Order: sequence, then C-alpha cells, then structure tokens
Amino acid sequence: MQLPGIGQRVDQHESARVREIVKAVIADDNVTIMVTELTCTEPGCPPRETVIALMHPGAPVQYKIHKPLREVNLDDIAAAFTASEHEHDHP
Repeated sequence: MQLPGIGQRVDQHESARVREIVKAVIADDNVTIMVTELTCTEPGCPPRETVIALMHPGAPVQYKIHKPLREVNLDDIAAAFTASEHEHDHP
C-alpha cells in the first residue's frame, strides 16, 4: 500500500545539498531544517514537489517548491522564502 504524498525514497545526497543551501540562506544555527520530496496531488501541480520545513521553536514554517528535489537550486529557495515573506506582509 502506498500512502498519499509518499513516493520513492528521497535521495539523501540531494536532500543534504538543499539543506546546506537553506542553512546558508537563513544563517541561523538554532533552526532545524527538514527537506523532503512528495508526490503533489493538487490540481495543476507538477508530479513531484520539494517541501522545506524550518522548525523554529514554537513557530515552524513550511515552504513548497513545485519541482523535484534534484532540480531545486538557490534561486528557487530564495524565491520561496521571499514569496512567503510577502504573504505575511500583505494578508
């Protein structure tokens, strides 16, 4: 049985690569960074998406990048973080 959103195993090398990019962008050693790749089931969404979770004490934040993990780069991460900041500025 396959659970929704769960697909093949995440490439640990790619996960570590993206985690290191995130670590450099946020520059905060007190945040736990979780990176995973999921099957996207939302209409119009590409088949695979990368989810980055920043586990701040008391205020975890999640970012979705509509690309497979192996395709995610610094520009994608910066754009996701910037878009999220704008959402909080303008409800």
